Amino acid sequence: MADAVVTLAVHAGIAASDALCIASLGQFHQGKGHGDAVKLLKRVDTNAARQLDLLLGLKTRAGYGYTPISREQLKKAVRAMDALVLSARS
Repeated sequence: MADAVVTLAVHAGIAASDALCIASLGQFHQGKGHGDAVKLLKRVDTNAARQLDLLLGLKTRAGYGYTPISREQLKKAVRAMDALVLSARS
């Protein structure tokens, strides 16, 4: 169950990051490299970029990994998602 929650948190964080970039820069990242999305978001908000980087670091493991997400990783992912969503709402 934790893997599914983290996967959803990653997608919510990406959507919130896109909203932040669109509101501030008039654009969002559309390429394959997640690192470029973090760089673009960093131009808007360095803390938000750190949160997105944390989420993206868990994306592959949660979606495709053999080792389940730990309780600590789950908590970190939900906190990062919350921070990004709150930032996008403000």
